[in-house]
Amino acid sequence: MHTVRARVNSLDRLATSTVTDPTVALRLRLIEHRAAMLREVIEQDKAITAELTTLVEETRSPLTGLVGIARRTPAEIIVEVVDIRRFAEAGFARFNGTAPIPASSGRAPARPFDIASRPFDTASRAEGISTAQRRIHRIAMIKLRFEPCASAIHDQARAKGHTRQEAMRVLKRHLSNAIYRTMLRDARNLGS
Repeated sequence: MHTVRARVNSLDRLATSTVTDPTVALRLRLIEHRAAMLREVIEQDKAITAELTTLVEETRSPLTGLVGIARRTPAEIIVEVVDIRRFAEAGFARFNGTAPIPASSGRAPARPFDIASRPFDTASRAEGISTAQRRIHRIAMIKLRFEPCASAIHDQARAKGHTRQEAMRVLKRHLSNAIYRTMLRDARNLGS
């Protein structure tokens, strides 16, 4: 998002007053119009993020304490999941796309296949593709950079012979379980 903002803001510096070619002038006006639209979307996103952050803080959700979760991510996960008690731990992993499914070419033994590596438009929601999956992937990437525990989980999987993709799946499943347990504990504490 920061890159988008920087690029949109750089459009303010376009020198359009010296353009004499009508085609170029039209293109620049269209770019300015789209930049204005993007600025509006960015401002709306800021307002929504602030509102979601306030709502999550009011619920005192323990999800905000997990490293790697952005300000708006807990609200998005809570909204998508609705009631965590409707899932078992493995069911939540299937829901968010971190549960492995067998995949084989028929020539080698079946290996777990992380559906997160497939394009989002080619897999069905029944296979676990969801926005929660993208969020868990993002959290995993952040945790790998900043949290030694996550790096240790990933490195242990690599040491056991897992490919980089499989090690990432192991980490995502670990995160899915942590999110599940945190939300379940919260639901039980609230007694709702």
